[in-house]
Amino acid sequence: MKHKLLKVTLGVVAAVVLVFAGFGAKTLADNYWSGHADVDAINTALDKINGQLTAKNTALATAKNQLTQAQSDLTTAQQDLATSKAQVTALQQQYNNLQTQYNNDTASLQQQIQQKIAEGNQKVADLQTTVNNKQKDLDTANQTISSLNQKVSDLTQQVADAKNSKTNELSQTQRDLLQAKQDVSETRAKAESIAAQSTSTTE
Repeated sequence: MKHKLLKVTLGVVAAVVLVFAGFGAKTLADNYWSGHADVDAINTALDKINGQLTAKNTALATAKNQLTQAQSDLTTAQQDLATSKAQVTALQQQYNNLQTQYNNDTASLQQQIQQKIAEGNQKVADLQTTVNNKQKDLDTANQTISSLNQKVSDLTQQVADAKNSKTNELSQTQRDLLQAKQDVSETRAKAESIAAQSTSTTE
């Protein structure tokens, strides 16, 4: 733009010189005042153009500075963006690691809980089986006691009948009665022992 303006200025000056050279000294003297006005107009135009050029150069320089600053700001922003992306990536990786650790810990804890529940259920089942077996033993003992009590009752009646007929004779029935009483005592002691063990196991 500046070179173009310089060419225009040189062209105008050359034209003025040619005009003055073509007329001669007398014509130049006669038309001095009108030519001087034209030169002044040209100078004014040149000053105006020069002012516009200066303003444009100033605006261009300002625009260049602004562009440089914008480029610098862009570079800084890009660097900040890259840093932020790196931080986000690092945080995402930390989150993924923590999530994986949490999932693993949760699965392990759940497995331990299920194992403890299974062990507890097995212990309860084993204890229930033991109680059931003890109950069966107790029921069998009770049945034996009931049967022996009936036998004792029968033998007692037989002894009473024998006493009515043979007071001084120790009959076989009396011996059976004594043996039955002994059997009852032993069976009762065994049943009480089983009952005591069953109560202790249940507690």
